[in-house]
Amino acid sequence: MNRQACCNRGPSSALSPARCLSIILPLSFIIAASACKDEAPPPPEHIRTVKTAVVAEPAGGQSRKFPGTVRAVHTSSISFEVGGLVQTVRVNIGDKVKKGQLLAALDKKPFELNVESSSAALSRSHARFTEKKIAYEREIRIQTQDAGATSQKAVDQALAAYESTRQDVSFHQAQLDLVKRDLEKTELRAPFNGVVSARNVEPFEEVRRGQSVLELFVEDEMEVEVKVPENLIGNVSVGLHGEVRLPNRPDQVYRAVVSYVGSAATNANAFPVKATIRDADYFVRPGMTAELSLVFSGGDREPAYLVHLHALAPGLGKDGWSVYLFDPKTSTVRRTAVEGKGIVGNQAVITKGIKPGDIIVVAGVSFLRDGQKVKLAANQSPTADPSSTKP
Repeated sequence: MNRQACCNRGPSSALSPARCLSIILPLSFIIAASACKDEAPPPPEHIRTVKTAVVAEPAGGQSRKFPGTVRAVHTSSISFEVGGLVQTVRVNIGDKVKKGQLLAALDKKPFELNVESSSAALSRSHARFTEKKIAYEREIRIQTQDAGATSQKAVDQALAAYESTRQDVSFHQAQLDLVKRDLEKTELRAPFNGVVSARNVEPFEEVRRGQSVLELFVEDEMEVEVKVPENLIGNVSVGLHGEVRLPNRPDQVYRAVVSYVGSAATNANAFPVKATIRDADYFVRPGMTAELSLVFSGGDREPAYLVHLHALAPGLGKDGWSVYLFDPKTSTVRRTAVEGKGIVGNQAVITKGIKPGDIIVVAGVSFLRDGQKVKLAANQSPTADPSSTKP
């Protein structure tokens, strides 16, 4: 309905111009509002959160795996310093013990009798010592008062008897101290905090001095011992990093560092090598079989770096890999093609496409695109250490 039609109606339905305007204007506002609702503003851009790692760990060129056995770094065979009859053993295999805790005890009765006997002998020595001392002092007093009443020989004999009994007192005192010490040694206490790995005696068994009673090891301080062939031992040195895997936990990777390299070959011209497991947990126990992976230096080979598998994305072409490099200045990522020489554990050995200092996205790469703006996790800085950002 236009304004002209509204105002030219018949007499019975004619509307005044003011009435027409009062109808047309509200309709105009309703139509304009409906048009605004149809044109909604675009949604804000979603910025993804990522984790990064700095390229810093050289991988070398050769990776070798060696079977071995888990050992405790600190272990001790505990024994009594005296022999006797075992009265009680208070711990079992697998028990955790605290330093100074009572582990086992011998029958104390024979040792207590020895203490009583030595005490009695010391008392008799003291009595003889007192008697000879009085006799010597009497001879000295007589000689002083009347030189002719005694002889020098009698004085010398009294002095010799006095000195002899004094030495007897010292001897029996030492004997008493020893048997008291033996009595104390009938209790076997833990020399350090540890775990019982072996129990070699039972109550009412007779044990010798120095015979192994229990074996303890320090928990969470483990190492793996392997044999390295003579053609590879030249590549192994103390401080070389590696990885350890256990058959019962194939998906768990433990970090290790070589702590000992044998100087002489043993069986089959192989050298003993030990690597300390840096992050051993409750599941790493002495005696377990293990596999140690070592990445040897490549000499004059091209440099290579270890990159976590979570950082890899499909290649830019049909084959290969790529990674996303983070630019802290623009907070964007750039997809870069890389080349590698295989996989060591959960890490790829990358030889081309990256260099030390590059910041690589290690989590969330499947949702990224080249040039995308991202933000770092709240607990991470742009140059965070790779060990702290491993996904």
